[in-house]
Amino acid sequence: MNVLIIEDERLSRNHLKTELNQHFPDVFVIGETASVKSSIEWLRRNQVDLIFMDIQLSDGLSFEIFKHVTIEAPIIFTTAYDKYAIQAFQENSIGYLLKPISRTKLKNAMNKYKNLFNQEKANIDLKELVSYFQKNSFRQRISVQIGDKISFININEVAYFFSEETATFAVLKNGKRKIIDHSLSDLEQQINLDSFFRITRNCITNIESIASVHRYFNSRLKVDLKPLFDRELIISRVRSIEFKKWLDR
Repeated sequence: MNVLIIEDERLSRNHLKTELNQHFPDVFVIGETASVKSSIEWLRRNQVDLIFMDIQLSDGLSFEIFKHVTIEAPIIFTTAYDKYAIQAFQENSIGYLLKPISRTKLKNAMNKYKNLFNQEKANIDLKELVSYFQKNSFRQRISVQIGDKISFININEVAYFFSEETATFAVLKNGKRKIIDHSLSDLEQQINLDSFFRITRNCITNIESIASVHRYFNSRLKVDLKPLFDRELIISRVRSIEFKKWLDR
């Protein structure tokens, strides 16, 4: 059975591939893509028996793929969204796995799709799902790897994100620091900007984590965060105007 994995989080993609390779000897992962664009290009040139498809990709919702290519293979959607999104899947007869993906649930999903191989393809109505995720398309969770273990943190637990050299960190409201597999530019496209603001090139903060704001020379602003950030955060004059508007929402 040839499989395609469409997933923009490298850690999640590698975890799923490892689980498939180790526990399903008849499964061959012949493709891996991380964006809507690359998935469309891959599917135009190749065919597979089964697709694991993440909902939120680096350049948009994966449902955009269906507008450009006809997909005949069964799809198991993988998602870090909450139970309300799962209800949308259930009502539309969509296969899904909630992240982090457990081995047992993966086995159940594989058995289900093996049983369906010789049956008529399910009539999947994506209209309601697309509508739901267009309204609720902000990333809800982010994967974190510690050793061989992959876990997830909820976005609402994050006080701020910052980058340092080639690494990106999430600092939680409880003060814990986690390294994550996303750039600040990617995060800025995927999180709710009503709650988060990129105050400098190296820092995106949650509005709830702003401890104080001070006037700084040349019409700039100095921001203090909680938990304490160990360097000065000075917002440029141009960004200061946008920042004050954001605070007043």
